[in-house]
Amino acid sequence: MGQIAVELPGAKRKNCHNRGRGRNSMKGPHLYLLGGFDLAGTGAAAPTLSRKARAMMAYLALQAGQAQSREKLAALLWSLNGETQARMSLRQAVSAIRKAMHKCGSGRFLTNGVSVGLYLDEIDFDVARFETLATGSSPERLEQALAVYRGDLLDGLGVKEEPFEDWLRIERERLRTIAVAALDRLVAHYSASKDLSSCARTAARLLAMEPLREDIHRALMRAYAAQGRINLALKQYELCREALERDLGLQPELETRQLYEALRTRRMSSSPHSTRPVAAAEPAAGSGANAGGSLSGGEPMPPTTHYVKSAGINIAYQVTGEGPIDLLYVPGWVSNLDLAWGSPRFAHVLKRLGTFSRLIRFDKRGTGLSDRNVGLPTLEERMEDVRAVLDAVGSTRAVLFGSSEGGPMCMLFAATYPERTSALVLNGTYAKGTWSKEYPWARTVAQVDDDVAAVERQWGKPADMSNAAPSLTENMVEREWFAAYLRNSASPADAIALWRWGTEVDVRDILPAIRVPTLIVQRTGDRWVRPEEGRYLATHIQGARYVELAGRDHVIWGEDCDSLVDEIRSFVTGSTSRKTVSALTG
Repeated sequence: MGQIAVELPGAKRKNCHNRGRGRNSMKGPHLYLLGGFDLAGTGAAAPTLSRKARAMMAYLALQAGQAQSREKLAALLWSLNGETQARMSLRQAVSAIRKAMHKCGSGRFLTNGVSVGLYLDEIDFDVARFETLATGSSPERLEQALAVYRGDLLDGLGVKEEPFEDWLRIERERLRTIAVAALDRLVAHYSASKDLSSCARTAARLLAMEPLREDIHRALMRAYAAQGRINLALKQYELCREALERDLGLQPELETRQLYEALRTRRMSSSPHSTRPVAAAEPAAGSGANAGGSLSGGEPMPPTTHYVKSAGINIAYQVTGEGPIDLLYVPGWVSNLDLAWGSPRFAHVLKRLGTFSRLIRFDKRGTGLSDRNVGLPTLEERMEDVRAVLDAVGSTRAVLFGSSEGGPMCMLFAATYPERTSALVLNGTYAKGTWSKEYPWARTVAQVDDDVAAVERQWGKPADMSNAAPSLTENMVEREWFAAYLRNSASPADAIALWRWGTEVDVRDILPAIRVPTLIVQRTGDRWVRPEEGRYLATHIQGARYVELAGRDHVIWGEDCDSLVDEIRSFVTGSTSRKTVSALTG
């Protein structure tokens, strides 16, 4: 099949003072500065603020309750302007902040002829909450503190004023030091209490912030080894060695090298009939990557399924492939990890993805092998499930591959955790699930009702592939398999509820906050997601590459599935470019 490659320039960035707003479940007035700038009142966003108004409000918030002289603020943010222009710009910023505070309905913004003061009465201020929680000694409070610490202070905000940038650099480092100290204490606690999964998760997050901490590399190696994941522990040593050599020109310490040699010896001396757990990074027998050019025959044995808890919910995941890049695949609607391998076409796609990546897959909460009957999730909860899975497999940075309804979750994760996202791949996905005047390509409410009725009417019968994969409508084997796949992915009632849930998604507001390399692939004849929806994403995600492939199938294992895999491989490896692979693997 031919393809049409279209490069669409990313839309010019809008003011993102509500960046990441979708991730917050709190409805009250709040000011969040960790990981970006987010100001909102009760049930309403505050008016848009200029970059310097946001910078000034952040500065005042960190000195809340203390009046700051107008002269000092003008020198801080308008040092390059003349005195008259600086005063005028300051007055405009003060006026904008006053309006924003009024819209929030809480807090006080007091001004007079010589000073300005911000009082955050009844406003949830994430920096203050983080600092308070981080002073606690219990693991619970430290975990809560780190949940608040979404990223660096005012991440992405720059005003090109040296006095402000100097202040921001110092404050960022101060808060980052507090977060590192909290992570340090948690690693020590989980190591001592033999909570291996939590130890590995916490150590991986600490290394994402401080990759040269050799003691934490050792802690992560020991946690992996205690779980029986020897290959992953040995891989961690290589990551440690490469980081030290690249950044410091040093080799690992003797203690680290001795631990590595002991683990190598342990692996070599293991009996072939050892009952140790299969490592999360090791494909089970018969599930390794296969780059064959034709669709594989037979039904391969599914790899080992592992579990990780996310907010008390068991999330099932599988890891296959041995490539240098971590690629996490988020499927649409419902899924079943084991039954995916029952389709030769689907298995072929998964094997090919595993030839150039360590492929990480999971069943979303409420579906497949993960906990069922957990109620309808929020997009934020599902996003945190992604983080839990990445932590469980020791992945500090990954390419996120979202298909169909899995795309919005990947977009939210990329906007919220850019430090954990090396790139974003979106296939046949959308920004809004239901028709509106501003988004006229999605299905109308009446069409959604018809879709739901069809799902309920046909559930359990050979699947109707006329929309999901028209090329397979005459393939009775594929239709029977797909029906079994769906039956084992969710109950009829849950499937319908999740279908409606997917139509209620709207992530348009977060698109400008995505700042990672992004590939958007769209089939020209897709009957579920129209090309206009892919183009919409491309024009609202800065620098995104948009590719249209000929074909009608919505599922990733449909007609000409190899062309989709080829596009993904080319994008994430840069045609085996060492520089690109290094950037993606972190």
